[in-house]
Amino acid sequence: MNLKFAHHGLQFFFITLCVEGRKKILSHIVDEKSRPIPTPLGECVVALWRYLHTLNPALTASNSVIMPDHVHLLLIVNFDRDPAFRPLVFIHWFMEETERMMAATDGGSAPAPLPSSIRNDFHPSAEALPAGARGRQPKIGDEILPAGARGRQPQIGDEILPAGARGRQPPSFAIWSRSFWLDLSFSSRQLKAIRRYIRLNPARALWKMRHPDRFQRHANIRHPILAANRNWDAIGNLTLLGSPLLFPVRLTRKKTPEEHAASIDKIVEKARRGMIPVSGFLSPGEKEALRRLKEEPHARFIKMRPCALPPHYDPSAEDSRELAADRLLIISGFPQSVTDAGGIFRANCLLMNDLITEMCDKAQTAAFA
Repeated sequence: MNLKFAHHGLQFFFITLCVEGRKKILSHIVDEKSRPIPTPLGECVVALWRYLHTLNPALTASNSVIMPDHVHLLLIVNFDRDPAFRPLVFIHWFMEETERMMAATDGGSAPAPLPSSIRNDFHPSAEALPAGARGRQPKIGDEILPAGARGRQPQIGDEILPAGARGRQPPSFAIWSRSFWLDLSFSSRQLKAIRRYIRLNPARALWKMRHPDRFQRHANIRHPILAANRNWDAIGNLTLLGSPLLFPVRLTRKKTPEEHAASIDKIVEKARRGMIPVSGFLSPGEKEALRRLKEEPHARFIKMRPCALPPHYDPSAEDSRELAADRLLIISGFPQSVTDAGGIFRANCLLMNDLITEMCDKAQTAAFA
């Protein structure tokens, strides 16, 4: 993996680690508003995450969530303080170090729960630093410090164990899948979205657990109002396709949401009366209309994508809330070769708008036939 970013100033890394086999061993989700309660194994992740800045002042542990079978971490790195920091090495070190801690926690003689913050208890080891590493500040990826390392400021690379676990080497304890997700935030808007995603992740998981049918992906849908020459995929409330009250929403990018205020008011009023807006909800005006629609408790709406619906589509937190409430349908008539990875082309958006218009016309025609 070749990461391209500026190696100076503050950089924001969004990290996702998954438990091997997606076993639900790290936490328990209680309700939509509470953070998940970590298990003893999950406490190991919490403890090391809270301790990062002590190990390396260039690192700031920002937002995080310990899900039952994976974790989301937002790491802030000050490259002016540590220009040599390597994020990929850090991730492997973090996985290995938490596994060592988990092994000590789950090894039998060590206490079950790990303290909420790691104490200054370090297990001396006879293992030496890698060749050429002596005489310098240890870095992420170094092996365990040699015996006699106590009495100094801990560094990344030290083996950290819970109180009472000293005096024995923890057994091998593989928890993490070696496949992980690493993304970088390059804008304040993206950073805000990442933090919101982390905060709402437990609620999304709970919605999916309670309403699995509403998050089921439907492939190759056939319906009288959908163009027969295209393959349609969808997720959400398919019964919305049977409504004769569908109407298209298209608000140009050339006007601001304020300039579209009158049109948005009409869209919301129609939704209050039971009509169902259909749109890509892409332009600023359309996004404002969608925001207003979500505030209406009885409004329903269909969102069409100007690209394919991926096989393992993961709806946003905002869309997940509406899917769980059974008032949203997300649909796409584009083949899998049309993705949004390189940006959505204008031609796709125009075609999508044509498909929306055709869909609404057919629904109204069928109603009065």
